[in-house]
Amino acid sequence: MTRNRLLASLCGALLALSASGCNADTGSGDSATPEPAPPSTEQPQVPSTPETTPPETTTPETTPPETTPPETTPPETTPPETTPPETTPPETTPPETTPPVIVTPEPTPDPTPSPAKVDRFGVTMLYPTKSGGETWALSDNPTSDPRFDPQNTITRNADGSWKMKSNQVRMGVTTSTGYSAAKIPTYDRDVLASRGYMQSPNDWKNVEMTGFVKLNATSDTTDNFDWYARGGKHNDKNSGCEGSSYKAGLHYDGRARWQKETWHVSYEQAPYKPATSALKGRWVGFKAVMRNTTVNGKEAVRLEMYVNENADKVTWKKVDDRVDAGDWGGDAQHCGGSTGPMPITWGGPIATFRWDSASDADFKWLSVREIQP
Repeated sequence: MTRNRLLASLCGALLALSASGCNADTGSGDSATPEPAPPSTEQPQVPSTPETTPPETTTPETTPPETTPPETTPPETTPPETTPPETTPPETTPPETTPPVIVTPEPTPDPTPSPAKVDRFGVTMLYPTKSGGETWALSDNPTSDPRFDPQNTITRNADGSWKMKSNQVRMGVTTSTGYSAAKIPTYDRDVLASRGYMQSPNDWKNVEMTGFVKLNATSDTTDNFDWYARGGKHNDKNSGCEGSSYKAGLHYDGRARWQKETWHVSYEQAPYKPATSALKGRWVGFKAVMRNTTVNGKEAVRLEMYVNENADKVTWKKVDDRVDAGDWGGDAQHCGGSTGPMPITWGGPIATFRWDSASDADFKWLSVREIQP
């Protein structure tokens, strides 16, 4: 293109010369000075076009935009692909669901009778022993046990059981604190109910009493074995007010019933319940359970009675279950109570295994345990 322009400029010059020649012919010699002017007008034209070419250099500037696509390559956004690994931690959440599986053992600590637990004799405990609570069990040498008072002579049988030959039996068991009438400051029923015990805070109150007996001879088949607690000694002292108790009675003819002794001697008797066949000549297990409960926001007492008819230590049958909510007889006013039928909600220092009219009876596996109410 530059050559063409040069040629064009040369041709223009020649034409100018030829024109000047023509002008010379006309005699205007001073006009020769403008001859150099035309070339000067062509000079600005020459750079004008090449100066427009630099805009053509802008095209290489468009090439950098081609570098932007490589910037799109960083969308090697494989890092977003790292997000799936972040989904893998959520897979750790399922293991967090496994602990709920551990919740299943929670049903095992059941406050209801649990056949999996037994006492020192292998006898099933219907209620678990209170943690740190009072317990007692017949020892191998009960005549040397300061907490056990059979009040009569007992002898060991060949099978390890013990024999009692007396028509009136009261075998008392104290707590670890022992018994002392001098430590009982009052027998006022309202005071005893408010503080919860007669002699000491660890008096027998919520208890499960167990014993196995065999009736060998009796003068009265309607009499009974009695397991009772929630008082002290039963005598005429202090107007008999130390002699409060609930008594679970298993009669020799197979009947059973609960008795409420508000004081000694003042009884309220529940109806008889059929429990088992006649007792004479066979071993039978017998349990009395008494524990405080709540009825209509007030303290009450639940009373349960069980028998183990085949003496296998395991098969316990409930034969009576009742609640004393302050509507079951009694004349507690005799001992300072504000209402006559108030329940015996307090504990006492002595629990007793009792029977009458049996001239020959064997016993074994006696125990008293404090249970959770």
